[in-house]
Amino acid sequence: MKKIHLALIIILCGIVLFAGIVLIQNPGAEKKNATADRPVLKVALYPYLEDVNGDDHATTIRLIKERYHQLYPDDELEIYISDEYSTYFSDSRNFSPVFGPGGPDIVEVEQTEFDNLRDGGYIRPFVPVSPVAARMLNETREDVVSPYKDLGTVDGSVYFVPTWLCAHYTFTRNPPGTAPESGDFSGNGTLPDLYLSAYASTYGADPALLDGAVRDAVDGAPDPEVTDLLASRLLACTGTDGRNPCLDGDYAAKDGGFSEFVAGKTDRYVGFSEMLYGILKESPESYGTNLTISGTVYGKGTYPSLAWADGFVMNNNTGTEKMDEAIRFIDFYNSPETKEIIALSLDNGNDTVRVPRYLLPASEDFYSLPNVSSDRYYQQFSPVIHTMVPFPTGGLRGNMDAIYCSVTAALQENGMDVDYPARCTLSQKTAVPA
Repeated sequence: MKKIHLALIIILCGIVLFAGIVLIQNPGAEKKNATADRPVLKVALYPYLEDVNGDDHATTIRLIKERYHQLYPDDELEIYISDEYSTYFSDSRNFSPVFGPGGPDIVEVEQTEFDNLRDGGYIRPFVPVSPVAARMLNETREDVVSPYKDLGTVDGSVYFVPTWLCAHYTFTRNPPGTAPESGDFSGNGTLPDLYLSAYASTYGADPALLDGAVRDAVDGAPDPEVTDLLASRLLACTGTDGRNPCLDGDYAAKDGGFSEFVAGKTDRYVGFSEMLYGILKESPESYGTNLTISGTVYGKGTYPSLAWADGFVMNNNTGTEKMDEAIRFIDFYNSPETKEIIALSLDNGNDTVRVPRYLLPASEDFYSLPNVSSDRYYQQFSPVIHTMVPFPTGGLRGNMDAIYCSVTAALQENGMDVDYPARCTLSQKTAVPA
């Protein structure tokens, strides 16, 4: 019996000795195996982030991952910044290419797509597993700029967490001249939104009112006062020859009228806040100190205009095992420190003169940062976005072509130089009900 015990002891010692030799030869094996067992959170960020380093966002992604792993070294993360995972400017209700099995776990999308994503079963709510994650999610949402806090929350369930805010701004050269305005309002991904914003600034943003406005426009009967006001505002693009390149597709075929403004051919330019990056990058001497920025109102202006919001949603194919990590990443991503890196282009390692991206974070605390509150352009951007209200989370996407056709027809009746597509008659007949 003693011999058997002695033999067992010798065998066990041999196993332990062999395992020790393996670990000495490969000290990272234990850690690698543990890491391999952890789920990898796949994150698709806003696909139109300015590539300030010209390296296909490699530097930006590396910096975000490094900062995140300093806080959460045990989490595994993949980040994509690619239009392969974009749902923007689409009139489709099929989001399977982005939200299918194996796709990103959390994706930044625009809030006007939210109802379609939820109704189509593409996304699931954020349901924290741990108390720490629950606290993080609540604090992240509480820090969202006030008018946008409750976006994507349905019956107490959080499906959408705002990350960025977007609005149309008018950039005016000082002193202003008499040249026309530039911008691109011609596409079916833009004009329907401008019509609804004009409607809201004329009658208010009550959800029932906006639902009715969408239905009427889909049915080919947009509000005549709103289309008159919209035509009057868009007339600023009309030149002395009667052409309106903002509406007839000319600027759309180029770069939205951006180059004309930078070159001094137009005195005003309408676009998102981040377009200032290109303006200052292209011509810092001309535009460093002589730009005035204001919110663009398309209707009467009696009520606030509408703003877009981007935010994270979770793929319905993603399991609960990634839930808390997703919430940790969103909390990190929405923090003032991370937003400062991205919005102010602190990830830019190439240029001697750094130009901010001038994105508008949805985090209220961002606007109190010293580098932000002292920036002369953020001082002009911030009050506008804080006094706007969000676009509705449904109604537009899936109906944009029909709305575009009816609004374009109304603008033509106002004498506007608009390219009315031949497809419009068919589109209006086959519109999806709002």
